[in-house]
Amino acid sequence: MSVSGDITERLLADEELREYADRMAEAERIGHFGVWRWELATGLVRWSDELHRIYGLEPGTFPGTVEAFLEFLHPDDRARVWAVIDRAVELLEPFVFEERIIRADGTERMLLSQGRPLAGPDGATAALVGVCHDVTERVQAARVLGHSERRMRAIIDHTPSIVAVKDLAGVYLMTNAETGRVLGVPPADLVGRPCSELFPTISAQMLANDHRATVEREAVYDETVLMRDGEPRTYATVTFVLPDDHGLPVETCTIGTDVTERKERESERRERRDWCARIDAALDDERMLVYAQPVVNLRTGTPDWCELLVRMGPPKPGGPLLQPAAFLPMAERFGMIQAIDVWMVRQALRLPAGPAPEVNLSAVTLCDPAARREIIALLRTVPEAASRIVFEITESAGARHLDAAREFADELTALGCGLALDDFGTGFGSFTYLRLLPLRYLKIDQSFVLGLVDSRDDQRVVQSIIGIAAQFGLHTIAEGVEDEATLELLRELGADYVQGFHTGRPAPVDT
Repeated sequence: MSVSGDITERLLADEELREYADRMAEAERIGHFGVWRWELATGLVRWSDELHRIYGLEPGTFPGTVEAFLEFLHPDDRARVWAVIDRAVELLEPFVFEERIIRADGTERMLLSQGRPLAGPDGATAALVGVCHDVTERVQAARVLGHSERRMRAIIDHTPSIVAVKDLAGVYLMTNAETGRVLGVPPADLVGRPCSELFPTISAQMLANDHRATVEREAVYDETVLMRDGEPRTYATVTFVLPDDHGLPVETCTIGTDVTERKERESERRERRDWCARIDAALDDERMLVYAQPVVNLRTGTPDWCELLVRMGPPKPGGPLLQPAAFLPMAERFGMIQAIDVWMVRQALRLPAGPAPEVNLSAVTLCDPAARREIIALLRTVPEAASRIVFEITESAGARHLDAAREFADELTALGCGLALDDFGTGFGSFTYLRLLPLRYLKIDQSFVLGLVDSRDDQRVVQSIIGIAAQFGLHTIAEGVEDEATLELLRELGADYVQGFHTGRPAPVDT
C-alpha cells in the first residue's frame, strides 16, 4: 500500500509539473515572449518553444550552443550584446538589451532581451536566464514616429509662417525658425520667455486671443503688425488650443503668416475698382469737364490756340472739382486714361470756330493700338475740324514708346493735325525725337521758365532750345509764364508762344 501511495504522489507531482509547463508555454504564446537559459559550466543553451517560433525554427531544433545563438545575431550587434552578457556574468547584475536577429527565413527582427544571472554554490554566476520579446513593430513604429516628428519639425522650421506654442500663462514652450528670424533671436532662446517680454507692443492682443481660444474652444483669427527688418509687416494669425489626454486645454498655438503683399494687392484691386467706377461714372454722367488755357502768340499778342485740360466734376452738386493731378495718374495706372483721351478728342472736334485746340495724349494711349485706331476713326469723320487740332506728347512718353509715337504721328500729320513735343530738354533723347517725329512745336518745360529772370543757366538753356527749334524749322512754346518780366525776356530770347497764368488761366469751355 505504501509503494502504491509513493507512485501516486509522484504521478500527481509529474502531472502538476506538466500542467505548469503547459500553462507557461501558453503564457509565452499569448504574451509573445520566449524564455532561454544558458548553463555556463556545460555551455548548454535551452530555448522555449515560443522562442523557437520567434526565431523561425521548429520547436526542439535549436542546436543549444552559444555559437549557434551568436549565429542568429546580426553581425553588427554581436560585440555589443556579448559585452552586456560578460558584464552580467562578472558582476551578477540584471541585464537588458535590444538585439537584431536574422531568422531562419532570412528576415530581420528586433528583440528586447532582459534577464538576470543565477549564482552557484561558490557565489559566482552559474547560469543566465532571459526573456525575449519581439519588438520589431514597436521599434518600426517608433522609428516612423521619430521620422514623422523630424519631418514635421523640418516643415515647421522651413515654413515662412511664425509658429509658436505657449502655456496658459503666456510663456513660450516652442517656437520655429521663422519666429526667431522675425525677432532676431535663435528659437531655442525664446523658450521659457513670456509673451509680454518678446512682443511688448502686441502682447495684450495676443494674450486676449489665447484666453478667448481657451474659453470658447474655437480658433481665433486676427491680424497684427510686426516690425521685420526695420519695416512694418502685416501678419494674419490663427490661435487655437492644444488639449491634454483628457481634452482639457493646456497650451495655445499661434500661427502667423505675412500677408503684407497680399493686402497691398487687395488694396490695389479695390483702388483699381473704385477709380475705374468713378471715372466710368464721370464719363457716363457727363461730369468730365473741358477747360482751356490760351497759348499766346508773342508776335501778335493774341491766343492762336488753347491747350485743352480735363477736370472731373463731383458726383453730387456742390462737391469739389478734381484737378488733373488728383485723378489722371490713377487713370494711367489703372488703364482708364485711354477712355479719357478719346473723350477729349471727341470734345475737341465739337469745339466751335476759334483758337485751335491742343490735346494731350498719354504714353498709355500712345502704345494702345485700339485707342489709336479709335482716335484716327474719330478724326476721319470730321476732317476739317481734325486738321485744326494739335496733339501734344511728352518727351518721356516718346522715349518709352518711340516706335508707336512715330507711327501714330505719321497718321496724325496725314490728316493735317499738328504735333507738339512737351517737356523738351528734360530728357536725353531730344535730338532723336527731332529727327524721327514730324513735329511743329517744341514746348519749353516750365522748370526752365519759372526762374528764368534770375537764372543765367535757365536763360542759356531756353536760348539753346529756341536756337535748336529754329534750326529744325519748329516753333517754341514756353510754359509757366507767371509775370510780365518773364514774358518780355522770352520775347527778347526769341520764343514764339507763351502759356501760363500771366497770359490766361484755364477756364471752362462750352463744347
